[in-house]
Amino acid sequence: MSDKKPIYFPVWQQQKGEGRCQISLTLMDTSNGIQGLLIGGEKPHIGGVVLALPRPSLRGDGWSTDVYIMPVPGHKDVDVARTVAETLARELRFPVAITAGIHSEQLCPEELKEIISHCNTLTQTALASLNSKN
Repeated sequence: MSDKKPIYFPVWQQQKGEGRCQISLTLMDTSNGIQGLLIGGEKPHIGGVVLALPRPSLRGDGWSTDVYIMPVPGHKDVDVARTVAETLARELRFPVAITAGIHSEQLCPEELKEIISHCNTLTQTALASLNSKN
């Protein structure tokens, strides 16, 4: 599927933020892909699953992904999970499945932006860490 070497890490985990905006990302190496759990807020749960499969870009420049999304009805957790899964799969060139569940009551727009920012920061931190192992 790719020209990348296996990464080989047992578990990578980190969290960002505090209280109702705290996010935790846990990644497990399955030796043929990465399984992730993206949870946070006041009521972590399972709100959906995203599977991203890396493939060469159809434009012929770099890598892209095919993405399969399974939300729990009424949940939007897959929106951030999609970004995390696509980014990791495209950059690491391994299949990535992210299960996500982030919930806090009555989030204001600033808190929602903070949560999204934490998800993006955790993704970039994970990439840096996992690329250094390669």
